[in-house]
Amino acid sequence: MSVKNSKRQVKKIPKRTTLLQKLAYILRPFVLYMLVKTAAMLFLAIAIPALPITGIAAWVERNAHPLSAAVNGVASLAAVCFLLNDFLIEASTTGEVDIDKGIFGQMAGFARMDLLGIRTKQKAVRLGLCILLGITASLALNIMVELAVSASGNKILYSERYETVETIQYSVPAAVGIVLYGILSPLVEEIVFRGVIYNRIRKFYSLTAAVGCSALLFGMFHGNLPQMVYGTAMGAMMAVCYAYIGCFAAPLLVHMSANLFTFLVSGYTEWTAGLLTPVWCAVFAALSAVILWYFIHFSDSRP
Repeated sequence: MSVKNSKRQVKKIPKRTTLLQKLAYILRPFVLYMLVKTAAMLFLAIAIPALPITGIAAWVERNAHPLSAAVNGVASLAAVCFLLNDFLIEASTTGEVDIDKGIFGQMAGFARMDLLGIRTKQKAVRLGLCILLGITASLALNIMVELAVSASGNKILYSERYETVETIQYSVPAAVGIVLYGILSPLVEEIVFRGVIYNRIRKFYSLTAAVGCSALLFGMFHGNLPQMVYGTAMGAMMAVCYAYIGCFAAPLLVHMSANLFTFLVSGYTEWTAGLLTPVWCAVFAALSAVILWYFIHFSDSRP
């Protein structure tokens, strides 16, 4: 083979230098995820009522809200499968991923190294504090949103879509809700927003930009103003935990504990009503700030 022919076979990959190229690289996984999820939800919405089962249409109508929650969960899981390879490439790992294994084998290897590889007491303490942060931050933000809704007379923050989302979320049995909102939803959303999008933004921009932009996109993803405010603030905290603790387990545990706690206490309105004061909001916000301060100032992982 001549030198001339061999040179022709060299494939040059241009660097992403323009803003448009960088945005395309950062947002492509999110767009793919949303397209696949939407397509899966439409397919299930059409396919389930069309099943050759007597009374299926009436059953679907009676169980519209819990069925919507289940369809959303299944569609999210199907969509995130298209991003697993990107996640394994982008996410911070310890050691190497065995590329001879299939994608799910690689994910299992990643879980062993990152999620289960607690080798030091300090790391175990920090991950435990992530669970506490999820609870205190969710309390502070939920109280803040409720107080803002009351102060605005339900005109600014509250919306029909928010009401519908709440109705759907709390229509499922407790066990199903724990799986959907305590395990499945946090895992899928952390893969998309921290595992892929945050890491891609961080390749080009500062830590502040990566935290802020990934959090804002996460908030906008929820589709209504109250959850946008809540999601943006939680997204920023989870990105900070990821950056300073240095493992994917950190934001995942914050997200899981926040979702689980919020879902499980939703039925105890008499108890939670006593917490809907500015004082308690400040207390939980201060506790969350102290935990974040500890992560930032005493972390072995410097982003």
